[in-house]
Amino acid sequence: MLSPMMPFDPQETLTSYADRLSMYHTGRGMARLLKDCGIHHEHFVSGRTEAVARLAEATGHPCADLHRNVIRVFQRGGEFRGEPTSKSFLLPQAKRYCPACLVEDGSPTDWRFRLIWGFRHVQRCDRHGVWLTPTSNAVATSLRVALNEVTIAVPVNATEETPTYLDWLRGRLAGDGIPETSWLADQTLEQVLAASEMIGGVLQHGHKVKLTRLSPAETEEATDIGFSIYSEGADAVEEALDTIRQTSPANAVQAGPLAYYGALFDWLDRRSNSIDPGPIRDILRNHIVKHSAVEPGTTVLGVEITERRYHTLYSLAAVVGIDRPRLSRLLKKLGEIPANATEVDCGRMVFEAATAVPMVEAFKTAVPLRDVPEYLGASKRQVETLYREGIVLPLVPRSGPGSVRHVVFGRKHLDQLLARIACLPEVDRSSDRDFHPISYACQRGAGRFERLFTEVLQGKIPAFRNPDRTGIGAIVVDVGTLAGARNAA
Repeated sequence: MLSPMMPFDPQETLTSYADRLSMYHTGRGMARLLKDCGIHHEHFVSGRTEAVARLAEATGHPCADLHRNVIRVFQRGGEFRGEPTSKSFLLPQAKRYCPACLVEDGSPTDWRFRLIWGFRHVQRCDRHGVWLTPTSNAVATSLRVALNEVTIAVPVNATEETPTYLDWLRGRLAGDGIPETSWLADQTLEQVLAASEMIGGVLQHGHKVKLTRLSPAETEEATDIGFSIYSEGADAVEEALDTIRQTSPANAVQAGPLAYYGALFDWLDRRSNSIDPGPIRDILRNHIVKHSAVEPGTTVLGVEITERRYHTLYSLAAVVGIDRPRLSRLLKKLGEIPANATEVDCGRMVFEAATAVPMVEAFKTAVPLRDVPEYLGASKRQVETLYREGIVLPLVPRSGPGSVRHVVFGRKHLDQLLARIACLPEVDRSSDRDFHPISYACQRGAGRFERLFTEVLQGKIPAFRNPDRTGIGAIVVDVGTLAGARNAA
């Protein structure tokens, strides 16, 4: 075991610590110390478990403590604390540093490459409020080698307020600051920060944003804007997607998800297959299905949509068998399309399949007001009374556009009314009771027609059905009993 033991800083990378340790004990770089300890250099740099365990044994540090700061490197990606990462998300190489921190560290042999500096989304030192300075060495894993006796740069102050996501990241790395109820707790670091950056990037710089071309300050700003939304949960993300879709420059009727969601959709559709992007993909897929008329059998973000949930004006016209211009006028009459909507506006609208198709089908088979008396087995005056009192309801509300010019009634609504009448018990012809139709009872002082009819349907008045007739005309009541009760009251 190495003696004396140099303390391990839980904020620095393991390779940075190994270089400092080697300079302390041998005066030479990390490779010499690893060789003396029988540790394979490449295995250690790539974060292999057995190599890290050998160093823990040699230094006397708990193996778990060292493993927490290992950035595992694979051929096509990486891993950090059990979380898969892309190669660009977290780098073990010492490519950036805070000049103020290095001045505090002292001599080059004491320089520590902080773990948090390796994250692509970290552009500043949140302790000193200065921008991180890039080094010129792309492969060095310690700042001593990366700067190679280059003078420490002059710190450049970051005038903007420290982003909230940096506080969250530092708390996560330290193992605190995340409530168990937070939905972020179930997501990896990359899932949270990548989704935040993409949402903020599209909102701040438009649908065609190229994140790799943003400046460090712009990257930080985009990530912070996105994190302020993403950290609030799925509902907040959906609201952001609403904004992204509404601000899309897409005007074509057949515009697809790429046009509406831009770089966000492109990232989730093509460029995040190696690393699971987290719940953002499901949220966007549901948003697309909710606001676009996705054809059954279409694959959206890796999942085949088996059931149609929404129709465009074109697909709805094909399903219900109505010409598109006529269907457009009909939907305006039903209040589903604004009266002043243009043809382009109509083409971009979507209609919920579960309600739009039955609604249009009901209108196609609707019964005009003039035919309702025959359909219900009632007089014209009775139907007009029921219509006026809101007992028989038209498809288009009386206050809706087109309701006065074209009053029609859904067959389903009328059939339900007839079905309730058909459930009345059949009248006993052998009885000596004074059974007559409702209209006759009204004439004999039993009350107004609409009140009697409503109370019959509610079961408040005993009523029976004449099997020789249908509909409202089949209802019979005991006129003597009703008139007597009325007079007594």
